[in-house]
Amino acid sequence: MNSLLQRYTAGMARYVATAAEAPLLDIEELGRLAITDDISLDEIAGLHEGAALALTDQGVPINEPEIIRRMSACLSALMVSAAVAYRTKIDLLEQHRQQERDRTERDRQRLETLGQFVGSVAHELNNLLQPVRGMTEIMLADLPGKPPERADLEVVEACAIQAVGVIQGILAYVRRETIAPQSLAFGDAVATACTFIRPMLREPFEVAIRDQDTKVLALQGELTQILLNLLQNAVQAGATRMRVEVDRIDGDRAGGAGARAWMRLRVVDDGQGMSAAVAAHAFDPYFTTKATGQGTGLGLAIVRSIVVGWSGDLQLQSEPGHGTTLTLLLPVSAG
Repeated sequence: MNSLLQRYTAGMARYVATAAEAPLLDIEELGRLAITDDISLDEIAGLHEGAALALTDQGVPINEPEIIRRMSACLSALMVSAAVAYRTKIDLLEQHRQQERDRTERDRQRLETLGQFVGSVAHELNNLLQPVRGMTEIMLADLPGKPPERADLEVVEACAIQAVGVIQGILAYVRRETIAPQSLAFGDAVATACTFIRPMLREPFEVAIRDQDTKVLALQGELTQILLNLLQNAVQAGATRMRVEVDRIDGDRAGGAGARAWMRLRVVDDGQGMSAAVAAHAFDPYFTTKATGQGTGLGLAIVRSIVVGWSGDLQLQSEPGHGTTLTLLLPVSAG
């Protein structure tokens, strides 16, 4: 404000002395600048009083009719330019708000359409899996003892059960249903999920489970969905080495997440990594760096939604050329 007051006083002094057009143009620019700096119209009008007092101190006879007229012209130039700039600013803000509302509505419609499509596909897949699961159960019941074929059928049955669980998780997310998590031995659940996922990936991955039995509240099908998503992302990022780690940590080691015990799942890869700008938006719905048609940008958003629903936390560390580490933290179940 002091800088604006000084410049307005100088401009008004020049116009009062010369009646030249240039000082008025400078004053008009001051009005626009004041609005850009978020100065209110009342404060801008107050500049005139301060400038008049400054001219009085300089010995300018501000009560003479011609000087009063020229000072009024200065005030008019200042306030008109400020008012026009203010109106333009308001119009631009409203235009921006309308664009945001339109974008939000497009995203809502897009999510609704995608949800209907995904729900339809998941429903059809669920129908196709039911006879696979049922006929496998019948074949197992017809096999006496422990022939070699039984082990293969048991793998088929386990995969079908896991697939049904994944589909149920997708349907629940699309329908915004809440399925109560169950008490799971987290290490065992991760091992089961990894067994199911291995045949689906073109790249091998290591598994290091340091705690088998500690329980958390989660869902086996959704846990498999999470791991499959994270490992597929790593493969798509060019990873050739991937590692799944499970251990138990206390609250301090969980980054200040609270004075309690946590189960930690880490998926570490040596892929191309992400810049800080990309990592900051990695969990945003529809955010993707993939080419059009190669990704929806919903994978990590769904993963985070599931983890938050389990009262957990999802953290990401990444650096270009140094791979990515995704860390899932779940509170240890009391029961």
